[in-house]
Amino acid sequence: MASSARTFEIATWSRPALLRGNHQGQSPLGKRDWSVWWWLAPLLLLVLAVIALFWIVDSVEQTLEAEAPLVLGQAGISVDGLVFEADYRDLEITGALPAGTTAAEVEETLESFDSSRFDVRNATFASTTVVGASQTFAAIDIDATSSGDTITLVGTVPSQGYFDQITSAAGTTGLAVDATLLTVAGLDAIAENPEAQIENFSSLLGSLTSGSFTSATISVGDDGPVTGEIVAVDETAAIGFESLEGSRVVVLAPTTLGSLDVEATFDGERIVLDGTVFSREQSLTLETNASLAVGRGNVINNLELSALEAAVPGSDERVDAFSALLRTFSGLASADGSTNDTDVTVNGVALDLESQSRSIETLAAAEAAGLRPGGNISLQAISPVQEQIDLLQTELNALQEEIQQTVVFESGSAVLSLEATETLDKVVEAMIRHPLPTVDVGGHTDSQGDADENLALSQARADAVAAYVAESLDTDRLAAIGFGDSQPVADNDTPEGRLQNRRVEFIAKESF
Repeated sequence: MASSARTFEIATWSRPALLRGNHQGQSPLGKRDWSVWWWLAPLLLLVLAVIALFWIVDSVEQTLEAEAPLVLGQAGISVDGLVFEADYRDLEITGALPAGTTAAEVEETLESFDSSRFDVRNATFASTTVVGASQTFAAIDIDATSSGDTITLVGTVPSQGYFDQITSAAGTTGLAVDATLLTVAGLDAIAENPEAQIENFSSLLGSLTSGSFTSATISVGDDGPVTGEIVAVDETAAIGFESLEGSRVVVLAPTTLGSLDVEATFDGERIVLDGTVFSREQSLTLETNASLAVGRGNVINNLELSALEAAVPGSDERVDAFSALLRTFSGLASADGSTNDTDVTVNGVALDLESQSRSIETLAAAEAAGLRPGGNISLQAISPVQEQIDLLQTELNALQEEIQQTVVFESGSAVLSLEATETLDKVVEAMIRHPLPTVDVGGHTDSQGDADENLALSQARADAVAAYVAESLDTDRLAAIGFGDSQPVADNDTPEGRLQNRRVEFIAKESF
């Protein structure tokens, strides 16, 4: 009995005893080894992270699947018959495509909508049928029209691949493309050889390049070649259209189209216009602008009127661009210019840097009228004498204010003051630095007294200045000229003004 009680005592444990053991130090859980928990903790965190990731992905997918119909509905696209299945942020759509709506429109609408909750990376139609279509095959029925600026595509193509092939060909023409009324049926093609039909249509469509035609209407169906009519800009372009195989398109072209062809020659005095323009207005525009450069009496207009339709649109703009160049001839020593349907060229010699820059800039601006600029406008070489004239005149101009203040005379006098001679010494130094130019010494008076007397007085003053300067220079480089009171620079009614008018001026030149 004692043994049974002992056994019972050992087998009976309280909850605290489960952790700390009995009175003999024994634990029913055995010996505890806490080091095991250190590697179990990261594993537990990893499991929690995986669970959280799956929850996030599932939440994103449920949101995309639930809100995709709402996004399309806001864009006015019916979602009846469409099924959405998300793979994280990729969305696959299956079902019946609404009539009048392409798969590309649905995909673009879903991908372009962006919010904090709805963000589709890729939307893809796995397979589609067209709502209301009882047949399993679709016909090829496409019309393309253009008036030379935009290609408009209307009709039905069986698949998105054919749609992309046709719109891609239209995009190579350089024209705008409107394919909003071209529908993708999403069905197999009825035609026996749809690839050939689409290829022939795409080839002819791609040949409708900008500037090669004035109007075009072409069509293709399940059977037969491409049909329609193209009005080419000229006979050369028409030959290119007619050479395309698999086509029964009627190609028309004007029997005779004219080209712009203008030449302008400038010899430094007169501008001569030769060549052909399309209207009297264009001829007058060129003549008027040439007259602005050299005067109406110096323009010879030999232009002829073609009385034809321009082969290339924009002849008025090209004439305006060339007319702007003619105006810049006023700053050129000579020039030869020409323009036609595609190019404008000017070769000339500019009188100075400013004129050269103006002509070059105007020539470059002709590119906006569809012309390719060419030619060369060089800067006229400056002779040593002219270069020294410019440099000397610059120095004399810099001294003019001092000359105005110091080289002045008492009323009725032609005697130089000491202050005047000190300033004139600076004029001498400038003329020594530039020995080639000659200099006119101009004498002026105020309006007081008799005009004849003033003229004689101004000559005496000019002679006095020239004589002083000539003491240090060759007298052949100086010429004294009296102007009397004929060229006042200030008001003769005030003492200050009269003082300013009693002056001497220096003008550098090549010779007398």
